[in-house]
Amino acid sequence: MKRILWISTIFWMLLIFFFSNQPANVSEKQSGSILVLLNLIDENEITNDDERIKKLQLLIRKLAHFSIYFILGILLTLSLNTLNIDKFYIKAFIIGVLYAFSDEFHQYFIPGRGSQLKDVFIDSLGVTFGILIIFILIKKDLLKLNLT
Repeated sequence: MKRILWISTIFWMLLIFFFSNQPANVSEKQSGSILVLLNLIDENEITNDDERIKKLQLLIRKLAHFSIYFILGILLTLSLNTLNIDKFYIKAFIIGVLYAFSDEFHQYFIPGRGSQLKDVFIDSLGVTFGILIIFILIKKDLLKLNLT
């Protein structure tokens, strides 16, 4: 189980890197595709300059930031717990936030993308909530972490 958790965590971090490595126009089309899937816009509106569509795409991208880092927070917490170290919650938080900073730094070099401190904040919130979910589940005795 340990190995599966660590492989999943590393895979997830690589997936984040992959998404961050995409130019702005690709990211815009992906968030637009989500809006089409949700029936909020038509497919021909994905690259529209309509302010409403731009705001919806921005919202989708920020929710994606939160969500992928929420999962990273869960995976980091579970993986670090397998090492039987003290303060694994805090270490999961630190690693998650440092990864968010490195992700934004990386995006600075991608065409059409940029680094935004507010994205690091959103990512950090996602990590925090992921860690809190595991913490609550353990404290409520709904999750046993005897992962060998």
